Amino acid sequence: MSIVSVLVALVALPGETSARREPVAIVFPPWVSRDEAVARSLSAGYPVLRSGRSPFVVIAAPARTDAAPAARPQGAVMVLALAGLAGCLDAATADQAAS
Repeated sequence: MSIVSVLVALVALPGETSARREPVAIVFPPWVSRDEAVARSLSAGYPVLRSGRSPFVVIAAPARTDAAPAARPQGAVMVLALAGLAGCLDAATADQAAS
């Protein structure tokens, strides 16, 4: 039941970004491991910055502005703009937040 609640909450978050000029949170199903989520993100062309707050969330750098937007990684539920989520999906450390 709690997995359903988490998925419903994630669906309510701001929609996908088409510009991809800011970091993104790539959300996979909860049964995808951290290593698999990172591998799938890298293979889709996303420069991975770090893992998110949950092991199935990957934080990726923005795509270059002159490049075509990267495709959604295989099995990803959604790709969200990280801006405006106020740390909901990001597990940045205090050092990263201060810089």
